[in-house]
Amino acid sequence: MNAEAGILGGCIVPHPPLLVPDIGGRDVETVRSTREAMERLGSAVRDLGPDVLVMISPHTPIFRDAFTVKVGERLEGSFASFGCPQVRISKRNDVELARAMVEEAESQGLPLVALERSRGGWLDRGEELDHGLLVPLYYLDQYLETPIISLSISGLDYRSHFHLGRIARAACLRMGRKAVFVASGDLSHRLTRGAPAGYHPLGSEFDRRIVDIARTGDFDSLYLLEEDLVEAAGECGLRSIHALWGALKNGELENRVLSYEGPFGVGYLVSLHLPATREVGV
Repeated sequence: MNAEAGILGGCIVPHPPLLVPDIGGRDVETVRSTREAMERLGSAVRDLGPDVLVMISPHTPIFRDAFTVKVGERLEGSFASFGCPQVRISKRNDVELARAMVEEAESQGLPLVALERSRGGWLDRGEELDHGLLVPLYYLDQYLETPIISLSISGLDYRSHFHLGRIARAACLRMGRKAVFVASGDLSHRLTRGAPAGYHPLGSEFDRRIVDIARTGDFDSLYLLEEDLVEAAGECGLRSIHALWGALKNGELENRVLSYEGPFGVGYLVSLHLPATREVGV
């Protein structure tokens, strides 16, 4: 077994398509802090030398009572639904690791379904890679070309998402993979009067608490977030972050918030979390 196998670190990334210059145009300058943070993150992840990126997105088609992992040889997607079909990303899938995760989940009683690339399967729901994966990959791919794993969230509770992260960690250890866990998710969608989901005064409070958790590494405090606060925030990243914590939890962490902003009424957080014994330049 590789002595460095397992989870090398993890990150929280946003996924607004406007971060892609062909889509955002001039608005890319409005989110310069996020764009520059994503570039620094890509460099830092490259320096970790991962074999694979284990990614989870809230926009991958989900099941109420099960998680999914794709097992096609290649995973592809474009920004066609945002008017830019020419911006397309194709990634190798670590199928061996994906199947190991399914086996590990089955042994521990967690419902994790392998989605085959076949007629009548998940391709009928759209392209393999949704924008929750495509946006961070647009930046990460500029620095490293590792295979990926594509996980979905589910309608299951937060503890189950934490358990999914533990499954990913165990499978990486068993298969000798060095992995970085990428939790894709935007924070509150209700920060301003013109926000996509409308304004709610608790939106900024939710974001403040998530940013504090990311800054301190006190991810166990995720379970102290009041449900009415979460509901009021209109977020889409909380389950991804719970899965990240499951993958990371193994001693003290070094935590870096690289940027946070919400100029269009949606909170965008970029953060990096590493074992305290590991150093990387950011």
